Amino acid sequence: MGTASRPPQAPLFRRYGNRDGHSGVVSYAMLSGGIAVRFVDGAVYLYDQDCPGPAHVARMKTLARSGQGLATYISRRVGRRYTARLDADEASKLAAPTGRDTHSTRQNTALR
Repeated sequence: MGTASRPPQAPLFRRYGNRDGHSGVVSYAMLSGGIAVRFVDGAVYLYDQDCPGPAHVARMKTLARSGQGLATYISRRVGRRYTARLDADEASKLAAPTGRDTHSTRQNTALR
């Protein structure tokens, strides 16, 4: 039997460990080549290999898995360098990216 291709599924958001008890991060989703982070205000920020870059994304994934330090790392090291910002409604419709999405809210990082 042939295998039917499945449509892209929404990323699985996992509850952030929040070991310090006062994080601004609620949940995260590991994506191919990036990470999506949901904050307490409901907004989801997408970070990938292009923005803020592979080193930051790798560190963010490690911190997300450990449940400690992700919000601090983002605020101190990454800042506003993200690929896209989605509100809660857009995030619920988010599908795993297979390249460049229609979300084009990339921040200008040329002067940073």
